[in-house]
Amino acid sequence: MTTLTASRYNARTMAVLAVDIIGSSQASDDLLDPMKTEMESLLSQALDTVGLSWDAAAHVRETGDGSMLAYPDHQAGQVAETVFYLDHLLRSRNRYHRVPMRARVAAHLGPMAEHHRYHRTYITLTRLLNAAPFGEVVRHWCEIDPDGERFGAGLVISKSLWQAVIEPFNVALVPPARCTRIEVVTPDFTGEAWIHLPGLDAEDTLARSRPRSRPATRPAVVEPAQSEPPGFAEPARNGTRLSSGT
Repeated sequence: MTTLTASRYNARTMAVLAVDIIGSSQASDDLLDPMKTEMESLLSQALDTVGLSWDAAAHVRETGDGSMLAYPDHQAGQVAETVFYLDHLLRSRNRYHRVPMRARVAAHLGPMAEHHRYHRTYITLTRLLNAAPFGEVVRHWCEIDPDGERFGAGLVISKSLWQAVIEPFNVALVPPARCTRIEVVTPDFTGEAWIHLPGLDAEDTLARSRPRSRPATRPAVVEPAQSEPPGFAEPARNGTRLSSGT
């Protein structure tokens, strides 16, 4: 019989990052592999720039059009700052390519067990990526910047990472004043998050991208025509009375 001890459940808090390619589902099949390879190369360069390394990442997972990586929690600020350099690399790349590439990025802080394959922290990460307000912001910039020269990558930050690192320590390349709060609501996850768009105004973009509801209008009230009762008499201008019954 196996003795169950607390050591079997030891977990470490990790700073996790998810990156996926915006609009990959609309790309032709012959472009998918090259796009994924190129995105991984650009992400690796961005990680190197902030002092991280793809090879040093833990719990590396490949998604259909992206990747998830984990680093020790003391590197959480660097994980978040990766989006700044990834955005720059993507915008520079888009100036010389016919088909632009952009990325959605999510960053989170949560526990991960060393040898487990199932990580709730990664599940939260994917819910953040799919947050409706974040998607609206991304679509807004894809529409007004079709060449991808102004918008290369957007970041959504979990509440735990925001409260533990971003807000109190004023991370230089993800300044709190340039972030805006959103509500994340999915069938199995509800919570707060913050979005950041390098070099762009996230709060203004969110306001512009949200569907505008039309003001409610009252239906016109049609007054029913009043019929005159039999024998009704109306005074005439000349002083005589006119009766509807005569």
